[in-house]
Amino acid sequence: MKLPPSLSGLRATALVIFLFPGRPTALHAAAPEPPSVNLWESLSPSPVKAASDGMVVIAGKAAAPDGAPVRVRITTSAGTAFGTSTPVQAQRFACRFPQDFPGAPPLAPLVLYIDATTAAEFGGEDSLRHQAEALIVVRGEGGRDLPDLPQVFTDDFIDSNGRKDADAAPFTRHRVLVNLFMQSRAAGLMSLHRPDFDLARKEDFAWFTDYATLYDFDHRDRDWTQPSGHRVARGFWQAVWNRWFNGTNNHPWDGNPEHRDRRNYRPYTFANDAADLVVLYQLQRGTKPAVPDNRHALVQEVLENLLAMQHRGSENFALPEASGEQQHYTAGAFRYGMFETGEWLTEGKGWFANPRFRDFERGGVLNGRCLWALGESLKADPQGPLAAEIREAIPLTLQFCLRDGLAHGYTRLTRRGLPLWGIPGEHGYLTLGMLAAAEAMPGLPIPAGPGPAARTLQEVTRDALDALLDNTKSDGTWSRYANVDAVNITALAEGSRVFPGEAAAASWKAAACRAADVWLGLAPLPAERTAPTPLFGHRKENGLTYFLGEEKTAHASLYMNGLWLHTLACLHRAAREPRYLARAHALAAYYCGANPLHVRLLSEIGSVNNRISDRDGDGVEDHLVWDAYPESTAFFQIGLLHLMRP
Repeated sequence: MKLPPSLSGLRATALVIFLFPGRPTALHAAAPEPPSVNLWESLSPSPVKAASDGMVVIAGKAAAPDGAPVRVRITTSAGTAFGTSTPVQAQRFACRFPQDFPGAPPLAPLVLYIDATTAAEFGGEDSLRHQAEALIVVRGEGGRDLPDLPQVFTDDFIDSNGRKDADAAPFTRHRVLVNLFMQSRAAGLMSLHRPDFDLARKEDFAWFTDYATLYDFDHRDRDWTQPSGHRVARGFWQAVWNRWFNGTNNHPWDGNPEHRDRRNYRPYTFANDAADLVVLYQLQRGTKPAVPDNRHALVQEVLENLLAMQHRGSENFALPEASGEQQHYTAGAFRYGMFETGEWLTEGKGWFANPRFRDFERGGVLNGRCLWALGESLKADPQGPLAAEIREAIPLTLQFCLRDGLAHGYTRLTRRGLPLWGIPGEHGYLTLGMLAAAEAMPGLPIPAGPGPAARTLQEVTRDALDALLDNTKSDGTWSRYANVDAVNITALAEGSRVFPGEAAAASWKAAACRAADVWLGLAPLPAERTAPTPLFGHRKENGLTYFLGEEKTAHASLYMNGLWLHTLACLHRAAREPRYLARAHALAAYYCGANPLHVRLLSEIGSVNNRISDRDGDGVEDHLVWDAYPESTAFFQIGLLHLMRP
């Protein structure tokens, strides 16, 4: 089945539901009742607060008599926790952090995880009835001194001195945050709730590495002075955690479909998933770590493996398929992915053992996002140890995407003869990478045609932005797919910011605003929604639908709305229009707890789920499963970082 244009992210409609040993999962449970505490007011008009204010007001509603106590606990992203109790008055309560929390230090750039309950304790058996959760992000003055967003979900549990696990400096903080996650309201709704979970316990740490991390712990401690096949470095973010891999999304390594042991389904990464997380890590490079962790070495190692996935030979690396079809990928194109053991992810293997999965087809969903990672890496560290290799890799990718792809229909020419890469939306990712690289090196030579002549990266990027203008429809948009238009709008907005002196800069900004205004003017279809929502769906009948792809259940795509947070933050920075900022803050608030389930969709471990669903069809989201994803995690946090910048 051909990949629909809406799937510019991998695996958007083919997730499985995960059944955890010893933990019942109610696939069709009744919608949970709202808890007796509501924290939404604390997130209005935004969950992003300024440390210069000196305090954060935590306020909300409580279904309790006057004088009854509401217990409020705040756990910080530094791994410290503080509590207070405040009385209910006319079904409302309020308190201030840090002033009303004994022992709390002055307000500083941090993430604050807020739990509030009318029960006698947090996380008890009745927590779903009485406990709500939220998070607030505190930034420094003028958007500087950004908080250190927790990345436990992708961390290698190594510190800057090479110590590991319980001996590593981050472990105390990680332990607090993982334990809080396992005891959270969200964990209860996902059938993960374990009040007694303790990361310091050997068996619980083993569970975490199997079920709740993207990092490849299986091969972390081998001798990495020698590569493992094509895998040249230790750092490796898998497509999902170990226990996700099985016969529905992988091939049995020994060829025996009856051999279902998980070790017979080796984990793999997709090139674009690794790239998305590289972008996130590079955007956080200037943030001061809360503890001396290994993040800079980790992203360097992942980037080495990503660069190893770029094909450098002139031959075609795509394999013939059973149908006789064969793609054509030569120098500069990225491999689809890599198994943790260093073998390439190819046609017929891993995810692509299922012939319906066509993410690699006609240019696929890989090269644009890989180029984005390369561009952000060059911008973040233009003199770093991999900078020279990145400067070689970027022209190769652009040569393939903007020149060589023409011969196979992966690239097409616009009405002005400008090259437009890939399936809808992929040109936008490619352009974001070009813009990031051009901020560091606008004069980088890029092969522009069949001859030896080259043009500068700034010139080629200018054409890429103009190609987006050429490709708009009569209303200024590109498609009915929210993710496609989001990334194109972001590219145009960023183009006007990066190259304000270009003659077309005003046109890029105007086109971005025009397209965004069409989307902001769309309301959810009345038949699908019974409550307001800031979330975007796809376009249908002059409204928004949340029945995405072939899904039979309405759901909000959290990776897609993460893209829109990024879009609106960049558009506001370019145009300074309040409507873009207001919608961005409303989107951020939804992920931070102002949602119908009253949970932190940006979790304590830094993960973001793939979706939140309306399983009973009443027009309100009511269902959450543990399906955290690399791209939803990366895209939301990328958007949040842009939102916090001036």
